[in-house]
Amino acid sequence: MTIKAKKSFLTSIAWMAAAFAFAASPAGLSAAADTLQVSLAEVIEHALHESPQIRAAQSEAQSARAQELASLAGFFPHLTLSEVFSRGNDPVFAFGSKLRQGIFSQNDFSIPALNEPSALTNYATRVVVEQPIFNGGRSFYGRRMASAYASAAGHGAEAARDATVFGIKQAYFSVILARANLEVTEAAQKAAASHERQAKRMLEEGQVTRADRLKAGVRVSELEQQKIRAENLVEVLVENLKLASGWRSSQFLLPADELQEVEFDSALDSLTAYALAHQPALAAAGEAARAADFGARSARGEVIPSLNGFFQYERDGAGAFAGDGDNWMVGVSLDWRIFDGFGNIGKIKSAQALKEKAAWEAALARHRLEVEVKEAWLEARAAGKMIAVAREARQQADESLRILENQYEEGLATITDLLDTELAATGSRLALVKTLYDYNVALARLSMVTGGCPLN
Repeated sequence: MTIKAKKSFLTSIAWMAAAFAFAASPAGLSAAADTLQVSLAEVIEHALHESPQIRAAQSEAQSARAQELASLAGFFPHLTLSEVFSRGNDPVFAFGSKLRQGIFSQNDFSIPALNEPSALTNYATRVVVEQPIFNGGRSFYGRRMASAYASAAGHGAEAARDATVFGIKQAYFSVILARANLEVTEAAQKAAASHERQAKRMLEEGQVTRADRLKAGVRVSELEQQKIRAENLVEVLVENLKLASGWRSSQFLLPADELQEVEFDSALDSLTAYALAHQPALAAAGEAARAADFGARSARGEVIPSLNGFFQYERDGAGAFAGDGDNWMVGVSLDWRIFDGFGNIGKIKSAQALKEKAAWEAALARHRLEVEVKEAWLEARAAGKMIAVAREARQQADESLRILENQYEEGLATITDLLDTELAATGSRLALVKTLYDYNVALARLSMVTGGCPLN
């Protein structure tokens, strides 16, 4: 191997050494920085317990389950305990209160006592039990509607969890991509600095012009600016990862995983079938349609008579919770609101329209899911194919750079040719990492839209 070839070989080794050295540090930060190396699984596990998005969706599901519990009110008795204080000289009030307290006497029959009674105090302790018997199906369908909404909210919480997990994966992969870009930029910067030193030496030997030396210096400056932007981007993306996962620590999160090149051979038909059976967002839309259907049926009960039973026990006295007299009453009431200014008819028509709207939305959700699965499948397949192309392009660019370095050393190529080739080599390295990133994100998206279907 010639001395010139050895220099070219050592330059390539320098690129690799710089990348490995950088990978051991948290994105170019000082070693004293407070860092925490985390795997993707650890970040997701943390988010499942701490993510505000997931917690909010879970709270919404809990609220829906509470509404489902409240719907039992149409079936169970309603028990009310009350203590009522009254004082006055209303003749009817005074007459009735004396009777209830059991203190009515012969003197109370006198006309003056009946017309102008003295002020009287009465405490009424009442226990009232009301039992719904029939209300035109409003309780029955209301209960089923609440159950369907609770199921929809549960599926919605699952969908929110899956969307959050996908966002975390995308943010995690973005940090890896940004760090890889920074590694490549730093390696390119070292190579450009080597080219600058080489141009300076050749200028001193009279082999190149001063313009060559300046062009090499401009390239070093450009890469220095790219490095600063890349370092800043890493910091920003780490904060976005914390936001996506609900990570409140001030520590720098250092990804412990790498972008994977796993192959998948799942057929589109099987992925679509799995998604239609397991995708939580689609299930939520279906349950919402069922709930709207039950709501329409419940609304029709507004024009049907309702039947309710009741029982009341009362104790009256001159003091609170006294028992000077007591009474009870039991009965059944039949209520039929025959006309209320088209209010009931409007409710029925509105509920029917909401039912149709929810049914159309469920159909749209199914069609949208089929399109999303196909789109994600195509993106993953295309990204997988592009990896091989990008890897071959990188190898060709590295070889081209090696040849140009030798030619420049021999005076057979200009500094412009060398810098353009170095720029192409750097671009090919970045393109390969970006393709790996796109592939991993596409697989994560495909997993999300299919409801977690295994991709092999």
